[in-house]
Amino acid sequence: MWQLDDYPLAEEIGNPELFVGREQEMTRLLEWAEDAKRLQSKSMGILSRRKKGKTALLQRFFNILYMRNDPQLIPFYYRIPEKLQAESDFTEVFYRRTLTQYFAFTTRTPDWVRTVLSMDELKELAAFDRHLAEEIRNMEDVQARAPTSAWPFAQEAAHRISAAKDVRILQILDEFQYMNKYVVSDADPQRVALLCHSYMGPAESKYSPQIVAGSYIGWMTEILRHLTARYRRWHLGGFTDEEALEAVYTYAYAYRVPITDETAPYIAEVCGGDPFYIAATIANLPAEKDLTTEQGVRDALTFETSVEDGEIAHTWGEYLADAIDRVNDQNAHKIVLYLAKHEPEERDRTQIHQDLKLDMTDSELAERLKKLVRADILAQGSSNFRYRGLGDRVFAMVFRRIYGEEIDRVTVEEIDEDFKRELATLKGRLSVHKGALAEHRVRYRLLVASLRGATLADVVRDPRPGGIEPTTPIGPFKGIRKARFFLDHDTSREIDLHAESEDKDRTDLMIEVKDWEKGPALDVVRRFIKVKKARESRLERKTVFLFYSESGLSEEAAALLHEAGILVLDPQKLAGFEVF
Repeated sequence: MWQLDDYPLAEEIGNPELFVGREQEMTRLLEWAEDAKRLQSKSMGILSRRKKGKTALLQRFFNILYMRNDPQLIPFYYRIPEKLQAESDFTEVFYRRTLTQYFAFTTRTPDWVRTVLSMDELKELAAFDRHLAEEIRNMEDVQARAPTSAWPFAQEAAHRISAAKDVRILQILDEFQYMNKYVVSDADPQRVALLCHSYMGPAESKYSPQIVAGSYIGWMTEILRHLTARYRRWHLGGFTDEEALEAVYTYAYAYRVPITDETAPYIAEVCGGDPFYIAATIANLPAEKDLTTEQGVRDALTFETSVEDGEIAHTWGEYLADAIDRVNDQNAHKIVLYLAKHEPEERDRTQIHQDLKLDMTDSELAERLKKLVRADILAQGSSNFRYRGLGDRVFAMVFRRIYGEEIDRVTVEEIDEDFKRELATLKGRLSVHKGALAEHRVRYRLLVASLRGATLADVVRDPRPGGIEPTTPIGPFKGIRKARFFLDHDTSREIDLHAESEDKDRTDLMIEVKDWEKGPALDVVRRFIKVKKARESRLERKTVFLFYSESGLSEEAAALLHEAGILVLDPQKLAGFEVF
């Protein structure tokens, strides 16, 4: 099994362990890749607002495909840069990047994923492949004889190579919309080349289907509408409740920020399950704030929405500045604030016009609203006549901070108090299975115990079954995650938590976690004992098996585990590692 630090594409998320959740989305992407083998995958357009984790998902998808090394599935990832480029320059880089990543995969040279080889280097690699050598010669010929045809030729290179080699080059084009903003015509640098619109044909390719993704939903929607159903649309939202909770525990450990079992679900809820809001609230915590009380959480999120200091506010501020400039209308502020106040209700154009007493015609209002939807600061309602806010209390808070005093004549202090009162009505009651919640708690506390230099004796009831030394140190761990292994060709088993030590000479932990009101049944205990017996014969590293029950164990269950050499984690001892 590959390791996270083996990934060829450096992920923008930073530490790969910070990638959490997105199991359903990743499953969908991997199924799409498998369907491509049978020439059954339709190109997709992923729409997601900034900081929702779109890029993290797509970069991890690329890395998984690369590491799987399926010769039929070759990934290509390109994030369109947010800078002005001449079409000819963009075309050559796009073409060279396509072939570079093809050779990076086929020659198993991961370093090439992080660079772009020159045409001379590519020709040298292709010298012994008749088709690829001819492919590169044809590109150079097109560039010399008919420069205006170079982009269509470069754009379809992945399709030609895929069809000739009977493989599937899966193209992932992140921030796709920037092709329509930052790539300009060579003949007229004042004219945008609108390269997105040229994907009518390439989108139909079954040999090299594409995932095009963008962070501006309204803008991307317009582009996909122009491409007339060539791409199946997919809206990427926030985390599920369980994923949000996992993110809270993961980020709290990564940034060494104390939390409690009570505030963890509260943080997830007040942040609306948004990965960016959760990360920013935890990572940017001011020295005088803490996340071990609900009031501390409210103070921290209020700080993050402050125009002076908050990363959330700065991110949305940039977004709003660009959007309002494009709409170029003072009434836009009033409209957005009005609909934000009435969330989640919708308002039709007539209501908006009357309530705000706008000095414009209905057709002018319709055009303003359309622009605000395209700019991703309003949402279309249940019809083209109806509109609503984004349904994002944090966005609404930032918007009120920036424009509320100007429009409503209310102070920032009053706005802050309104926000805190709203957050105080939330109680962190997430729809998270008790067993999943227990897994997150155990994982977090073991990581904290590792940081504090704890041993097995510090966290288990009886440290000596099977001759296991109580002084065995816990961690440090490379990671703690679910693990699946096969008992035979057809039968697999899942272990709730596999704590993998950073040092091969240290001890790994395999942990079964249960949170049942009356304690786990004996058949569950016996099943884990069978898993231990099947797994330990194949282990390459020293491993201790542990069982955790939130509500305790019967004497018979405890005796069975002891006889099998399985340690029992003590909930009370483990609770001592709630904070750093």
